[in-house]
Parts: sequence; C-alpha cells; structure tokens
Amino acid sequence: MNVFPDIEPTRSGFTISFATKSMLSPYNQVEEIWEEPGDKWHISLRWAFLTKAEGRRLRAHLLALRGHSGVTFIEDTAHSNDGSWNGTPVVHGSNQYGVQLTARGFAASQTVAKAGDRFQLGNRLHELTEDAVSNASGIVTLNFQPEIITIPLDGDFLIHNRPRVRAMLKDPEKLPSFSGTKAGFRNIQVDFQEALR
Repeated sequence: MNVFPDIEPTRSGFTISFATKSMLSPYNQVEEIWEEPGDKWHISLRWAFLTKAEGRRLRAHLLALRGHSGVTFIEDTAHSNDGSWNGTPVVHGSNQYGVQLTARGFAASQTVAKAGDRFQLGNRLHELTEDAVSNASGIVTLNFQPEIITIPLDGDFLIHNRPRVRAMLKDPEKLPSFSGTKAGFRNIQVDFQEALR
C-alpha cells in the first residue's frame, strides 16, 4: 500500500462529491433526480511551511505517482472519531452494498460509533450519517456515505483507527513548483480525488 508521507498539513479538507444531477421538466417544472454510484472524496492539503527535508519527501512522493497513473492512501489528519469503536468490527454477512452495512464484533449494547465518525473498508473511506448502537450480540447497522461499490466479504475488517482513502492527483499539471528559500517552502497546496478504479 502506497501511504502518503507522514507530513501533517496545516489545513486538510475532505469533501464528498455526489454523483447526482437534478433536471427540471420543461413541461411542469418538476425535478427529475439522477443518482449513480460514482460518489467520491475530494481532498485538499495545504502546508503553510515545509522544511527542506519535508518538501523533498513530499515532492518525491508526488513525482512517484506519475500523474494520474499512481494512487496513494491519504489520512485526514484534521479528523478524529468521537465513538469508542469498542471491539474488533468486521463485516457481518455477504452481498452487502449501498449506504448501509451490518457489522459484528462490537462491544454489546452500547453506542459504539457517532455520526461523523469515519471508517475504511477495503480501499474506501466512509463517514457515518447516524450514531451506531450495538445489540446484545455486538451486531450493529452502520449508515454512511459514500456508498459501497465493491461488495465486501463476510469478515472483512473495518478500519477505524487512522482510516484512509485511496486517491489520485486531481490535476498533475498544477503541482506546486516547490520554489522556496534555504529554510524551506511556503504555501504548498496539493489536490486529490478518490481513485475508484
């Protein structure tokens, strides 16, 4: 797994772009909504200042991505989960997809995760839209965005500690020049989008 360098940005922005479109009927002005399974994360990382060593590491990592062809796993260092996530959560059952997932392995009969918490399943990052409460058997239903597009296997792990998203450069032509001084580099920004391939 090609993990993004551990160089904490000054600002970290993670937003979901939804694959939905609204069209108005020319006859009665009623909305027609189109929904597709292509929701994805957009990531913007900004560093107010990087030392020379940090700048070299970041530049080398970005160059190694070779434009759009490479992917990297990025953590939102500005985010933290509020739920306890007590237990060892895994997928419970097969053939699950969409924006709801049944999981097991949680501590029994408690609120184990909070709305806004995030977890990684496979290569995707998901954010809970509701609190999650486990039953007496430690089973819970998670509601989240974006939706699952690759069906997980029963027993696949849910990563809640430092979850990451698989991403690619948004526009390789707009990489920073890394022009700076002997001390380092200022105002470096790099934008990514989730890689669904």
